[in-house]
Amino acid sequence: MRRYLNIIGVTLTALFINTQVFSQQSVDTATIMDEVTVTATKRSMNKSALPYSVELLTREESLLNLSRTVPESLAGIPGVFIQKTNHAGGAPFVRGLTGNQSLILVDGIRLNNSIFRYGPNQYLTLVDPFIVERVEVVKGTGSVQYGSDAMTGVINIQTNSLKFREQELWRERATARITESGMEFSVRPELKYEGKRFAFVMGASQKKFGDLRGGDTTGLQRPSGYGEKAFDAKVMANLGANWIITSSYQWLSQHHVPVYHKYLLENYALNTSDPLTRGLGYLKVNKKFDHAIVKELDFFVANQFIEDSRYIRKNASQVLRSEFDQISTVSGGIDMSTAILSAWTANSGIEMYVDKVESSRSERNIDGESITRMRGLYPNGATYSNLAIYSLHHLNLGRLNVEGGLRYNIYQAKITDITLGRIRLSPSALVFQGGVNYQLKKGIHLYANVSDGFRAPNIDDLGTLGIVDFRYEIPAYDLRPERSVNHEVGLKYFDSKFSGSLAVFRTNLFDLISRVKTSEVVGGYDVYKKINIDKGFIRGWEIQAAYQPIKQIRLHASATSLFGQSITKDQPLRRIPPFNARLGSEYSISNYVFGIVFDYASAQRRLESGDKSDNRIPVGGTPGFNILNLHASATYRNVTIRTYLNNVFNQDYRTHGSGINGMGRAFSMMLVWQFNH
Repeated sequence: MRRYLNIIGVTLTALFINTQVFSQQSVDTATIMDEVTVTATKRSMNKSALPYSVELLTREESLLNLSRTVPESLAGIPGVFIQKTNHAGGAPFVRGLTGNQSLILVDGIRLNNSIFRYGPNQYLTLVDPFIVERVEVVKGTGSVQYGSDAMTGVINIQTNSLKFREQELWRERATARITESGMEFSVRPELKYEGKRFAFVMGASQKKFGDLRGGDTTGLQRPSGYGEKAFDAKVMANLGANWIITSSYQWLSQHHVPVYHKYLLENYALNTSDPLTRGLGYLKVNKKFDHAIVKELDFFVANQFIEDSRYIRKNASQVLRSEFDQISTVSGGIDMSTAILSAWTANSGIEMYVDKVESSRSERNIDGESITRMRGLYPNGATYSNLAIYSLHHLNLGRLNVEGGLRYNIYQAKITDITLGRIRLSPSALVFQGGVNYQLKKGIHLYANVSDGFRAPNIDDLGTLGIVDFRYEIPAYDLRPERSVNHEVGLKYFDSKFSGSLAVFRTNLFDLISRVKTSEVVGGYDVYKKINIDKGFIRGWEIQAAYQPIKQIRLHASATSLFGQSITKDQPLRRIPPFNARLGSEYSISNYVFGIVFDYASAQRRLESGDKSDNRIPVGGTPGFNILNLHASATYRNVTIRTYLNNVFNQDYRTHGSGINGMGRAFSMMLVWQFNH
């Protein structure tokens, strides 16, 4: 009974308050209540007028919470739940789906690639949080706009922004961040210049994260610490005649990254990535026209790579296994914005990308005397290509906004492998989306949408051979795309003191690729194979609101409830997050901000059979938690000090499906020195 009273109480409170974190120092009421987004429709549009659920996280909001990684900054956003396999990990669940079923973009360019696996992965932590300008989370749509993997939504991370100024601006910034007991020490210098026709920003980060200390009954979780370094640069130039060119490079490398639960639960003496690295370089060109029909043209080319070197050895074993995976992606696209009629605009374009996989594995005695070379986790030399054409249309009919579009994708996977032989697979998908948003009266919007989603089978589905997490996988050869159909209705409200939204949705899932257990066992691990066998659904609701009774005080909260069910297996879907909510308030006066944040999650007892065999999930399910955090910040001249007291009551907890417990009571501090001239 107490559990249900907690849920009811948190939910009722969420009817009055919102999830957005507040900083009076950086934003004002008018802009908070009706922010602008560019993700949902590939064009600028007020958040209130979109026929979808959209959440925005700004740099200031993330810094106020002293988020250590990009995934950790997303915690508390309605519809987003963060799982952590290890301390360096962080996988966002968007309305119940993650991994290769949830699309992540960086500056509009896919982070997802063809070896993204089903379930949680660690790749979002390869984006440096210091360079994130803001994050847009679009839920219930995305495949028409951005292609495969957006089955329940899209996370678009926008990095350091630049603009042109009539009067030159130079800005030097230095940031240092620490957490007690050696759990973090991070430093970052940054230089920024903005002029009339040229602008750039560049910086570098060096970080050391010590072993994570859990709550009252866990203590130090060793080994879980790791190191990280990063570099980034972005340049923007105005070439005249409405031509603007932007070029960027981002690089981040983590080293000595242990998979904690492997040491704790699976008898490993060594299980670490060293290094785990991501690099992204891109060039974007924007041209605006005075033409009656063609208004704007955007073009991009990009090159991205992710590589992971892993070292694995069991206790009492003399054999050290080395694994190496690298995937390189070349991508490009062109988008044309047109005005067909005064009330009818469109974005149409072509996109492509090509992945190439390198994968190898070897074993040697720890004395280094002998080496045995084996097939890698993925087929070496495999390629995966995509070509897509899309058209998105926008109708503005006074109080009524209508969005609709189609995308056609063609994929080709080529695998030539000694073990698998020669495989060619060419799946295709045609998807649609449509939505309406009606302004009932000023500040009140009612919306509804239906969106098709899909995920094309990738190299991970077709060619994985070996141990993944707690199972042994063998390849599949004849898979079809997974499909989803999202139905959603909602209400949005914005005014000078209060904002809120309510969404109710159902996502029907078809042709889901499931791991089916075979009768074989390899090295003590059960053997699984993937087939299109499952269908199911996820239904739920999200609610949020914000209230600012006076200029100095802001109250906020959110709540999300999900229910996932496999129709085929008549059991829960895998890893569905529990009911979760966030409540908080901020008080600002002059250059000071004080705040309190309360995070709640109920116990998750509805487990799929794979959940029950997952050693990261306690027997009977993951317990719920109540976490209280305090924060404060102050600015004096060129210096800002931010402090954070995490987990005030030192509760021992973990988010559902995680392989490591959350941080116990700990004090963090950030110092920012900034000089503008």
